[in-house]
Amino acid sequence: MVIVQQAAAIVVRGTAAFPEVLIVRARKNPSDWIFPKGHIEPGETPAQAAVRELAEEGGVLGEAEDFLGVSILRAGAHELEISYFKVKYTGDGAVTETRERRWVTFDVARALLTYEDARRYVGIVERIVRAASS
Repeated sequence: MVIVQQAAAIVVRGTAAFPEVLIVRARKNPSDWIFPKGHIEPGETPAQAAVRELAEEGGVLGEAEDFLGVSILRAGAHELEISYFKVKYTGDGAVTETRERRWVTFDVARALLTYEDARRYVGIVERIVRAASS
């Protein structure tokens, strides 16, 4: 089995009272909602890849703050190892991919995200954000 390493960005913006996260439509199956993610390029750290994918897929700039964990998924003959990062929103960039994207609350993200592992990471990020604001 081929192991493919990817990185995903959960970017948070807004106020402590009303934080939002960015979700995007998947390229392979546009009915799926996911976090921006993709392959880690040679010479790139997982955190750098997460920030790059965020810019490419979401048109958003950010700084990786917290490593959240790794999910392992099967995709055909591949095993995907996805490193998730909480990313601080620093601004908007140029959108280079034509995907639908939405800024949503934690609850809406949990309702829309297709994959259970992504929903689990929403809960982790929500706890981090709530703890930082109290």
